[in-house]
Amino acid sequence: MDDDGAIELELLGRWRAGTGGHAVAVGPRQQRLLAALAVHGERSRRFLEGLLWPEDDEAHARGSLRAAVFALTRRLPGALECRGAGLALGPRVVVDLHGLRRELEEPAPEGPDAGRRAAAADRRLLAGCRAGLLPGWYDDWVLEEQERLGQQCVVVLERRAGQALALDDPYRALLLASAARDLDPLRESAVRALVRAHLALGNEAAAERACREHADALARELGAAPSPRLTGLVRTARGA
Repeated sequence: MDDDGAIELELLGRWRAGTGGHAVAVGPRQQRLLAALAVHGERSRRFLEGLLWPEDDEAHARGSLRAAVFALTRRLPGALECRGAGLALGPRVVVDLHGLRRELEEPAPEGPDAGRRAAAADRRLLAGCRAGLLPGWYDDWVLEEQERLGQQCVVVLERRAGQALALDDPYRALLLASAARDLDPLRESAVRALVRAHLALGNEAAAERACREHADALARELGAAPSPRLTGLVRTARGA
């Protein structure tokens, strides 16, 4: 194992740790410890004990954390840093989730080549948002972060779709809006972004279908109907 190179930690789409392109196998306790530190940052040992072993008594949780730390120092040297009563990921650890978070917080590119740079940024954003955080994990703290990250993705994807339309790039707007709608099918603002992209491409039938599918989902799940703001988009286009 390379003791000086980066340690790659993947949480989007799957859990994987490795160095130099080679995966390193660690047990479930170690996986959850690394994932928790990647999601929450540096935390006290007591916080991690309660987060990762909420049903265990204090002594058992402390022992589980101690065993996980010991195993990681042997399997992935440099993955952890002990900071007094706290633990953190080591400086060599590169986490894909952190890259997605930075992408979500980046403002839209500006300048003469804004379209090209925005397209590259959007490809990275789409890949991360579509992959999702730790699919198949059902710990409460993971589910909470999945929900938070998913909603942040939807908001940013919607905004980027609007920016793509403003740059006269309806194909990119369609990709972004479709991803937002897929992440939250009942969110009307995502469907409006999708309808606008279809209409910008001159595809009125697809816009009507998206509106109809949303109406069916709302009726089925919530017993509600789309707002006039959404249905008016299609009516206006039909009457144009």
